[in-house]
Amino acid sequence: MSEDGKNEFADRPDTYTRLNAIADKGYIVVVTRAYGPDGESLINQDGPKFSGEPGVSLRVKQGDKEDIVTLSPFFGDPSKENSVEFESGKRCELTCPKSGTPLDPIPGMVSDDGGHYYAIYLTPKLEKGELVAISDVWGDTNSRILSEGELLKLYAESEPIEE
Repeated sequence: MSEDGKNEFADRPDTYTRLNAIADKGYIVVVTRAYGPDGESLINQDGPKFSGEPGVSLRVKQGDKEDIVTLSPFFGDPSKENSVEFESGKRCELTCPKSGTPLDPIPGMVSDDGGHYYAIYLTPKLEKGELVAISDVWGDTNSRILSEGELLKLYAESEPIEE
């Protein structure tokens, strides 16, 4: 909200429409901090903006194609910016954009199409804190926000991931 109490998003119909679709629960979650496993910030302050907010950037590789992809910081919004066309339904390698460090896999989380989930940490505590679980299948927009307790439960119930 602006200082005068007016919602700045209401003046942008494209923003209102997109955010209205993800606000069915009565609230919108915006990722404002995101970290890779090495502590690298994944928030791209200088990159594309989504309704005025900086996105979350990852290096994505699928076969011989590679690009820096910037995801919308609005949880549930499938918007992203990329310059390379990846094949939908195929798995990708997800790494930090600068260091190239692979994202941490989340044991026990797999998608119906054979994809695996990887951690984008929401606090500098990294694996000891909350995270967003993101699929490595291009076009799979299902993700989850996990608390430390939910993550520990997944670890306890998991079987080793086969890469």
